[in-house]
Amino acid sequence: MSGVNYITDESGHKTAVVIDLDKLREVKAKDEFFEELEDLLDIVLREDEPSDDWDKVKDDLLKRD
Repeated sequence: MSGVNYITDESGHKTAVVIDLDKLREVKAKDEFFEELEDLLDIVLREDEPSDDWDKVKDDLLKRD
């Protein structure tokens, strides 16, 4: 994607991204882009949080009805 550059560490692993906002202005769906970016950031920031078993969550929801 034009206007997107990555910063890498000494090993070559991508550690950051730089987005040229002037280039992004050319994108018609930039609002959607930022919403998706925020969602992805939430996922990354929460990946170490404990999760509940789906069957347990489903059972708890069904008991509420």
